[in-house]
Amino acid sequence: DEAKLSEALIQNLVKNLPEQKELNALAELKNEYEDLCESEQFGVVMSSVKLLQPRLNGILFKLTFEEHINNIKPGIMAVTIACEELKKSESFTRLLELVLMIGNYMNSGSRNAQSLGFNISFLCKIRDTKSSDQKTTLLHFLADICEEKYQDILKFPDELEHVESASKVSAQSLKSNLDSMGHQIQRLENDIK
Repeated sequence: DEAKLSEALIQNLVKNLPEQKELNALAELKNEYEDLCESEQFGVVMSSVKLLQPRLNGILFKLTFEEHINNIKPGIMAVTIACEELKKSESFTRLLELVLMIGNYMNSGSRNAQSLGFNISFLCKIRDTKSSDQKTTLLHFLADICEEKYQDILKFPDELEHVESASKVSAQSLKSNLDSMGHQIQRLENDIK
């Protein structure tokens, strides 16, 4: 009866479950049930359950499923909402166009001139790219141009209110949790076959 089984109890059962040959030996003691101590009686009862290990794994997964989902869902939702904001933000799109335009200007005369796009990781390098006199960074130059000619671009942070919280979500942790759930589901599928 799953209603009487707690997560801690199932975890202890899974952790301390005897090997199959020990369960088989306990099953042979069924006729001597009354003469056995309580722990051996428990073992005899457990040995009578068909597919005990897979059933315990299934029950444990069922008991912990909602908790796993509740742990993963906020991070996934934060990233999803932030991605939607990025896709819909006109000012951020214009900022990226401006970065591409400046990059093409800087690369004029080279093989990278008139690129149709750039790798998003380039945005991290904007603050480190300096002018020839080493006094101004590309980030400062970009901010100055936006303040002078493209002030509508400067409102992009207002359109991306969830990006900061999404940036705190650990992609590695999310992937690890999803992979773990995937392995558990795969194990359950294999147990059912």
